[in-house]
Amino acid sequence: MKIIYFDCSSGISGDMILSSLVDAGLDEKYLIGELKKLPIAKFSLKFSNILKNGIHSKIANIEGGEQLREIKKIKKIIKNSKLSEKIKKQGFEIYKTLAQAESKAHSIPINSVHFHQIAEVDTIIDVFGSVIGLNALHIDRIFSSPLNLGKPTPATIEIVKGFPVYSNDTINELTTPTGAAIITTLSESFGPIPYMKILQSGIGAGISNYKMPNILRTYIGIQEKEYFSNDKKILLETNIDDMDPRIFPYIQEKLLQNGADDVWFVNIYAKKGRPGIILSVLLPEEKEHKILDNIFSETTTLGIRRIPVSRWILDRHAKSIYKIAKLKTSTKRAVEYEKAKKIAIKKNMPLKDIL
Repeated sequence: MKIIYFDCSSGISGDMILSSLVDAGLDEKYLIGELKKLPIAKFSLKFSNILKNGIHSKIANIEGGEQLREIKKIKKIIKNSKLSEKIKKQGFEIYKTLAQAESKAHSIPINSVHFHQIAEVDTIIDVFGSVIGLNALHIDRIFSSPLNLGKPTPATIEIVKGFPVYSNDTINELTTPTGAAIITTLSESFGPIPYMKILQSGIGAGISNYKMPNILRTYIGIQEKEYFSNDKKILLETNIDDMDPRIFPYIQEKLLQNGADDVWFVNIYAKKGRPGIILSVLLPEEKEHKILDNIFSETTTLGIRRIPVSRWILDRHAKSIYKIAKLKTSTKRAVEYEKAKKIAIKKNMPLKDIL
C-alpha cells in the first residue's frame, strides 16, 4: 500500500503541496496536460529549484488564467472539465470546504460566497493539481502532521475546526485556506509519521521568507499490510476515596454507553491511608469532553489526569457470536460475552457452558 505524509511544521499552502509532489517525482508535463482539461483561460505553470534557508526546494510559478469568484461558476467549470469523475469529486469537495468556511466567516449564504484572496487562477490549479498529483502517484492513503497555523485568517480557522493545530508564529500566515482545505479534506489522520518504508521525498517552498524555512516536506512510501495496526487514544484517570461504592458500576456502564472504549478500576490506598479507587477511562479524542462531563458530574472527583496514549491492536471482525482476529499463521477467536449471556438466558443453560 502506497502512502504519503505531509510534514506541516512550517505550515501548508496549495502551491507548496503541488511543488512538493513535483519534487517527489510527479511528472510536470503530465500534470500540466491534465490541468489543461479544465475549461479556464490560458495559464502557465512552471516549477524551479530554490534554496529556502539553505534547503533545496521546488517552487511553483503560476501566471495568466482568470479570477474565479463565484462557487456556481467554479462548479460549472469542474462539471464541464474532461477530468475523471474521481478527480472532479475530490476537487469539488475541497472547494465546498472553502465555500463553507467563507460562508461562516462572513455570515453569508454559501451560494452567495464571492472568493477574494482565493479567487486567482492559482487556487483552482493548486486544488486540482494536488488531486491530480496524488492520483498520478498512486497514493492509497494520506496522512499529515498537526497544522502549524501561524497567524490564520478567519476562513482558515473555520476550516481547521476539529483538527489538531498549533502556532509558533504570531506574525505570518503559515497555513492558508487553500492548503488547509486540501489537507483536511484528503488526510485521514493528523499525527506523527506513520509506520512506513520511505521511497521518495519532496520539498515544496512557499513564496515568502521567514526565520524558519518556509517549506512543506512530503514523504512517500510503502506501508506493508500487517495483521495489527496502531491508533491514538486518550487515557483519563482519577483517584476517588470518598464516593458511595454503589456508583462505580453505574458510572462504568454510562461511560461505555457514551463512547469510552474501556473503563476499569484499580484498588489503591489514597491520602491519609484511606482505601480508594483509580477510575481509568480509555477513549477516542472526539469523545473527550462528553466523557469529562460524565466523570465530573457523576463522581466526587475534583480533577482528572489526561494522558495521550498509543496502542497496537489486532484487526478484528465479528462473525456470529464470535470476535475474530487473524494473525500471520493462525486465528484468535473469542465469544462475545453479551451474546453468550443472552443465549444462556434464552436456553436456560449455565453461562460457563456457553462460553
